[in-house]
Amino acid sequence: DNTSASNPVSIETVLAHSGIPGNFVGELGNISSKSEQLQNYPLSPSIELASTYERPANGDYGPDGRIYSRTCNPTRKLLEDTMIQLELGNFRISATHKSSNAKNHIVLHSSNPKEDSKIVKPVSAAFSSGMAAVAAIFLANPKCRVLIPDDCYHGTTSQLMNVLNHHHGIDYQKIDTTDESAIKEEIRMHISDESTRARPLVIWLESPSNPLTKVTDIKKVCDLVDMFRRRNDKHDISITTVVDSTWAPPCITRPLQLGADAVLHSATKYLGGHSDILLGVITTSPNTPGGIKLGSVLPTVQSSIGAVASPFDAWLCLRGLRTLGIRVERQCRSALKIAEFLDNHPSVAKVHYPGLKSHPQHEIAKRQMALFGGMLSFEMETEDMAMALAGGVILIKRGTSLGGTETLIEHRASIEPLDTNTPRSLLRVSVGLEDADDLIEDLLLAIENADYIIKKS
Repeated sequence: DNTSASNPVSIETVLAHSGIPGNFVGELGNISSKSEQLQNYPLSPSIELASTYERPANGDYGPDGRIYSRTCNPTRKLLEDTMIQLELGNFRISATHKSSNAKNHIVLHSSNPKEDSKIVKPVSAAFSSGMAAVAAIFLANPKCRVLIPDDCYHGTTSQLMNVLNHHHGIDYQKIDTTDESAIKEEIRMHISDESTRARPLVIWLESPSNPLTKVTDIKKVCDLVDMFRRRNDKHDISITTVVDSTWAPPCITRPLQLGADAVLHSATKYLGGHSDILLGVITTSPNTPGGIKLGSVLPTVQSSIGAVASPFDAWLCLRGLRTLGIRVERQCRSALKIAEFLDNHPSVAKVHYPGLKSHPQHEIAKRQMALFGGMLSFEMETEDMAMALAGGVILIKRGTSLGGTETLIEHRASIEPLDTNTPRSLLRVSVGLEDADDLIEDLLLAIENADYIIKKS
């Protein structure tokens, strides 16, 4: 047996074996040499497409819960178990990644310290889209108040504003989550006000943010929440920290290791990685009060609402995870090179990328992120220049979404609500797997053509 905590493997190795049973048991992320785990299992997981299962004569479905696919599907469960391993596993830092302050191990705490036999297990739930996963968080916290970043994915704020706020009694407040004092004051007011104290408070973080790449210090925010929990332990205060880490998959940032209660991914993006699935996934922490509480209700929300990930999408996501490490490494390397090119171009007004030393939260990114990400945005002098540039690219594709093998560019403000904070002159880029020099050449020619068009007009 080779499962001691002293012999972890890197997360890239675990990713390369996603969906393969038998390799990693015991301490999450450690190698198993148990022979019974290594005999004749398939090197690609099968897809279980059945929607229902025959009930045994004695009426007992058994412990695996295979009653109906909405409640339990083996392929979906394999993905969910894989996400638990990736978010909470004990991994060695690989040579290609710099060290961060994130804890590098998992300790499963009891929900009641006096009852050590009751070990709380982490929970992961896969949904039919990222937005379905977002909705599940709020549905699991009925009539909650939400602190949401002033820069984040517009779909989240639109869901709150257009659906949950008007019809389900959920309030939200936009806030700069990079400002610790602002968060502290909002929590203080929530707790001190008797009219809000009894309501759940969800602190929604997005790091890096979409599209301005603002980096929130996740550990600092979570430590702040823990402080308020300890000070108010006599009151039934419900605070849940959720990190939308879509732009920073597990090989870049693992928010649960930084103290977050839950981490959410639109797996449509980097986890799937090929622009061919719709899927969202939430994983909860077994180590925090908010994570334990959310994990206790999340499976019920998932099954009852029914917006579950399809078996085929779950299988495609497992396949995508196998190349996530190498894809992200290349995308991040290219993104930094492109950001530096744009930062030095006289026609570009501003570049937003955590890997640049000029980025306001560059030092936080260095501590929190193993790599700086494959997403960047930049601003031209005018909206007309930005639109002309986007219209002039050839190799880079004009499209929404992100995290695929192809590089995408988008005039973000065009698809966001009219009250968006996104500058009209901003373009967002999802860097793909093409050669970085080819992408730079495409951008260079598009900038030159845009300059010519604007000056001529």
